[in-house]
Amino acid sequence: MAGMEERPIPAPHFRGGARREVVDSALAQAVSESRDLTCDWLFSRQHPEGYWCGELEGDTILESEYILLLAWLGQIEIPLAKKLAAYIVEKQLPAGGWGMYPGGKLDISGSVKAYFALKLTGHDPESEYMLRARRAIRAAGGADAVNSFTRFYLALLGQISYDHCPAVPPELVLLPNWSPVNIYRMSAWSRTIVVPLSIMWAHRPSRTLAAERGIRELFLKEPAHWPQLRCPGLRQERGWFSWDRFFRRMDSGIKWLEKRRWRPLRKRALAAATEWMTSRFAHSDGLGAIFPPIIWSVIALKCQGYDDDSAEVRYNHEQLRALVIEEKFTARVQPCLSPVWDTAIALRALAVAGHTLDSEPAAKAVNWLLEK
Repeated sequence: MAGMEERPIPAPHFRGGARREVVDSALAQAVSESRDLTCDWLFSRQHPEGYWCGELEGDTILESEYILLLAWLGQIEIPLAKKLAAYIVEKQLPAGGWGMYPGGKLDISGSVKAYFALKLTGHDPESEYMLRARRAIRAAGGADAVNSFTRFYLALLGQISYDHCPAVPPELVLLPNWSPVNIYRMSAWSRTIVVPLSIMWAHRPSRTLAAERGIRELFLKEPAHWPQLRCPGLRQERGWFSWDRFFRRMDSGIKWLEKRRWRPLRKRALAAATEWMTSRFAHSDGLGAIFPPIIWSVIALKCQGYDDDSAEVRYNHEQLRALVIEEKFTARVQPCLSPVWDTAIALRALAVAGHTLDSEPAAKAVNWLLEK
């Protein structure tokens, strides 16, 4: 304030300053040692070619969907199916269902697939953990509440009709790039799922199961009365046009035409979809290099008449098995392999730790990345 003499602000004073310096020195030493140990750990796990690739964890839909595929293929009795099921049991939530991540709440689609997978692999539906799962699933809306992808699995194994799944016509592949709706308006991830799924939708494959292997006990209502599928979190759009209403009307129209067998371009569309899919197998870890499109690729190939011992079918089975980590009593599935981003992240960490390209391991990793 005016007229008052300004006084200098005293410097902050901390008690035990000498002790603080000792603590800081010890902490710095511990950090340095931890950094060096971490770098040594990374170097010890670097592949001879120069890259890193750690395990990529996922939720139990991976193990469940693998089992559902094996059931459709008639291979449910193989030892791998039993190990995958054992892993699913290990991951069950205390309340009875299965979550999408550790500590997460019940996910209805993942839980229905997990329960179905366990029944298919011979788990007693009257056992305590299966009863607990059934109660939790029904309380969360039952099979009626599953998403569109899960409905396709239920149709594949004869639990519902394909009429209760979204229409995915293979003619989508024939739409030109200038069309407001075409596969190249979708994300790359979506394309790799939609194309093989469209082949499956056109053929509508279904395996009839014994009633005791089915999951009718999870149905609250008949499938004809299940709620409409909706995009999670999508708000009700106002106005005369919305993409939600557009696609619902398209879905109804396509199904109307399908029932009347009016599909003049179907043969050409299936050939184009198959060519699109198979041409992307080479030099990759499967279509899209990730689990879901590889599963649908196997189904699509079988629908198109490819034999089990064909190069294409064997290739996709090899890619699926490459994602499996098998233990003595259990097996789990990775969604994909991650050498590119694991290597980039490892290099970033090594750079922060002070390593340069003068380091042979770092130089080898950089060269591996550049080659990709």
